[in-house]
Amino acid sequence: MALGSCYTCIRYLMFAFNFLFWLLGCAILGVGIWVRVDENFGKYVNNSNHFDLLYTGAYVFIVVGVLIMVVGFLGCCGAIRENQCMLGLFFALLFIIFVILLGAGIWAVVARDEVEGIVNKALEEGVAGYFNEKSPEREFMDLVQNDFKCCGATKGGEDYGSGNVAKVEACNRYSKPCNKQLFEFVKENLVIIAGVSIGIAVILILGMIFSMILCCALRDAQVD
Repeated sequence: MALGSCYTCIRYLMFAFNFLFWLLGCAILGVGIWVRVDENFGKYVNNSNHFDLLYTGAYVFIVVGVLIMVVGFLGCCGAIRENQCMLGLFFALLFIIFVILLGAGIWAVVARDEVEGIVNKALEEGVAGYFNEKSPEREFMDLVQNDFKCCGATKGGEDYGSGNVAKVEACNRYSKPCNKQLFEFVKENLVIIAGVSIGIAVILILGMIFSMILCCALRDAQVD
């Protein structure tokens, strides 16, 4: 089916866009798998119930990555074969991914207070259970205190009590409380998630525009 030179150009641009989109899906899938299996993330999740959202985020990345790969393949096939059904399905799936990513980006921006509360609660529970031998709380606090060179939750060594602070190895070396350092670490990663999610969502708008233009061109050609 012959299309005008302008629409032919858009068709091949859309093919190139979808090939890059497919590669992006591979990258997102890889990041999700990496977060899920990486020991550096696992040591925090396994020692505190409050950081399960790391694995939740990993599963979201895996699902979105697979979905983007499928959508990219459909978009390539729809563009080359000039198939309206594939292009329509491509548009619908792009819109779903767009909503998911935009929602994730907005949540990452506005979730500051919620995340700060989660961090503080995790640290407070870690301090409360620290002196239970081989407890997850003790392992969690040792990890945080050694990684971030800090002591306690919000008040430094005072959180453990004057009689116990000397028993905490990290508090013999560090005096700063851990809540600010850990929260800054989480916040920086949330900013990255927000930027990447919103950035990809903006790119998806281009894909939806291309697919609609191509669909309209195919429909007009069929009428002619």
